[in-house]
Amino acid sequence: MIEKLGWYKDQWLDIDRIYITANNRGLKFADGIFETILIKETKPVLFDEHLKRLEKSSKILNINLKINKLTLRQLINDGIRKLSLKNDQFASVRINYSRGNNKGRKLTINSTLETKDLDNFWLEFYRIKPIFNPIGVLISQTERINEFSLTSKCKTFAYNQAIQVLKEANEKLFDDSILLNTSGELCCGSTFNLLIKRNNKWITPRKESGCLEGIMIAKALRLEIVKEELIFPEFQDDDIILAINSLSCRQINQVNDLKLRTKFDPIYFWDLLYN
Repeated sequence: MIEKLGWYKDQWLDIDRIYITANNRGLKFADGIFETILIKETKPVLFDEHLKRLEKSSKILNINLKINKLTLRQLINDGIRKLSLKNDQFASVRINYSRGNNKGRKLTINSTLETKDLDNFWLEFYRIKPIFNPIGVLISQTERINEFSLTSKCKTFAYNQAIQVLKEANEKLFDDSILLNTSGELCCGSTFNLLIKRNNKWITPRKESGCLEGIMIAKALRLEIVKEELIFPEFQDDDIILAINSLSCRQINQVNDLKLRTKFDPIYFWDLLYN
């Protein structure tokens, strides 16, 4: 049974056999964008929404995105078949796209239109199990989201800040961290968006906070079951707080020293958004 699989330069390979040149700007400078899509019932879920966000990121960062939508969908469908998934099994596909190869050692961008092929594009497929276990989080004391930064609006290869806040949390025996922005407003988690049920209504940090516009949050907004608000980190012990992304939905049962007492079924909520 195949557990993971990659596609690069017209070849299907084990992911560990995909080699990116040291001159690739994605490797050298984290100068790239990506999307991770859930595969459920042998189909990529919310494919169009993920592709639109990838395109939006490419425009913000002026990356010359050269992916044909139909070709990409066909490659993903081929990868799903190669995994031989059963209807009740899950997987994920990560679409990677870097700016391309660098000329010389300088950071300078020679041209956003120089890429002539798809050497800067690769796919990763993994069998997964969606994650629903509860977590305790720390409000990071070392990192803040810059709500004015354009890069905060893009899903990029640069994960240094997320790694730092995860390290900070683990050192204090928490599972993960949540971040505020430079104004002290609640923003997001290391790799997830936040949903809070308070006073019998669901709220989520507004886009202006600097949080990445999550695909699952966007779906919840379209369904009109959640509203964006300016939220400060003043939590109540009966809050229901969810850490959500495309592959997981986890209830936060502790924030710093505050233990949250309300129990919630995150699987039900996650299924609601994916159905």
